[in-house]
Amino acid sequence: MSGKAVKSKVSWQQHFEEESFRTQLSNEVLPAYMMTTRWYAAKTQKIKTIRIEQYMPFLMENDDLAYFITIEVNFEAGFTEYYFMTLAFVSDMIEIEEKGKVHQTEIEGKKGWIIDALYFETFRKSLYDQIISQKSISNGSTKLVFERGKVLRSSPPYTSSRVMGFDQSNTSIEYNGQFFFKVYRRLFQDDNPDLELTKFLSDDSDFKNSPKYGGSISWIKNEYATLSIGIMQEKVENIGEAWNHTLDMMKGYFDRIEATEIDVADIQAIPSFSFNSPDELKSDFRLLIGDDVLSKVEQMALRVAEMHVALFKNKVDTKFNPIQFNGDYTVWLKNRIIYQLNARFILVEENIDKLEGLAQQYAEDFVAEREEITARFLAFDEVELNSSRIRIHGDLHLGQILMTEADDFYIIDYEGEPESTIRDRKVKQTPLKDVAGMLRSFHYAVYATIFGSKNNFRLSQDELFQAGEKYYQAISAVFLNKYVTTAMSDNLDIGYQSEIKYLLKYHLLEKAVYEIGYELKARPDWVIIPLTGIRQILED
Repeated sequence: MSGKAVKSKVSWQQHFEEESFRTQLSNEVLPAYMMTTRWYAAKTQKIKTIRIEQYMPFLMENDDLAYFITIEVNFEAGFTEYYFMTLAFVSDMIEIEEKGKVHQTEIEGKKGWIIDALYFETFRKSLYDQIISQKSISNGSTKLVFERGKVLRSSPPYTSSRVMGFDQSNTSIEYNGQFFFKVYRRLFQDDNPDLELTKFLSDDSDFKNSPKYGGSISWIKNEYATLSIGIMQEKVENIGEAWNHTLDMMKGYFDRIEATEIDVADIQAIPSFSFNSPDELKSDFRLLIGDDVLSKVEQMALRVAEMHVALFKNKVDTKFNPIQFNGDYTVWLKNRIIYQLNARFILVEENIDKLEGLAQQYAEDFVAEREEITARFLAFDEVELNSSRIRIHGDLHLGQILMTEADDFYIIDYEGEPESTIRDRKVKQTPLKDVAGMLRSFHYAVYATIFGSKNNFRLSQDELFQAGEKYYQAISAVFLNKYVTTAMSDNLDIGYQSEIKYLLKYHLLEKAVYEIGYELKARPDWVIIPLTGIRQILED
């Protein structure tokens, strides 16, 4: 909605294909619009230059024309990012959701809006039909490839669509109430790992608890670069993310402690990195946690292990075959972690005076222990490791798991760590890194429950912390026991117990260091959570 409302007597197609118009869009309109979206991730960065790098016309019904475009953004900080949009022009008589309106203008005497075409049902229907048809679109040396997956093999006709409002880095469209099309807004010069892993698990494995692959759109720029534009998936019927249900389960634990008036000091303490079945917990502790909760934790661990087993089994495709630890991986891992660690130390030092109480104390301890933490990361030695590396989820936590009415769990969103490059996200790693992500997520859920504004517990904060840590260690022990038992029974090569514990500690420390950055930038009061995790590992 920025820039001058340019009147034009030529058609939308002639208008768009004039370089001067695209330059105006790039300089005046798109930056302002992108700043209003949830998917533009670089709002704090100052733009140096921005341009429509490439575009592809797309014919809709009634010969209306939309454009697929890639946007190249160069920042003054010295890096470049690429984003994807679809643009169309519609009359102002057509109702478009506000967030889809890009710029008001007049073309061929018709007042209207340049829009993000994803918010235009005519475009969404045409997009769906194009995927069903599998017809490619070429424009010179570049090509848009539309692929139909197995779940769309019967070519079900279009009946309805709507843009979903829950995404941040992407935009999702629900089709026919049965499928989701996820549009990748930020582009990389390679296949998106979300597309690769979802398709592999759906079509080339026997893992059932991941969305089924329905199709995709890829933009082939040249023989060296293919951009993943979006993926169609079968909708998973669910009752929400495991994160929200975990918070409810943890609140129940604290409520039962208060109701029974048990002394927190008398609750069973499970040692860190234990492997325990629910039956190995004391009966009074199980009652506080809830047998149904322990059953759900085991089910989540089962599904995570099954996913890793499926990713381990392919011995032919070089994208997925398991490999051993080696010196090249060690160099990559240490360089990546030390770079991130140094950045976190600087961030903590810059913000330490803004923290209070225990958070400030733990932050001071973190800075004081810089040498020891650095030494732990640098001590990684591949010679001591005998397990395998595989493709992993890469950003696994309770928010990436959907829960069903039947208390089962589906794993979603395989894009990997948002801060990582696309190539780093595809590096084969120990599956225990995903397990570490789940354990960190359980730890977060404990403190999110304690800090929750709606939870008015009578227990003191010290009692809540003590009870919460005991809950976390118990849940972790049950999760680890089920995961390791399942993995080993299916011959997933994760090493023996000493190696498992070493890799878990290493990646738990890595995850907690990673989390410090997010918390200090978004919600400083919560930085105590990763700092507590770091403290526990160092003291173990």
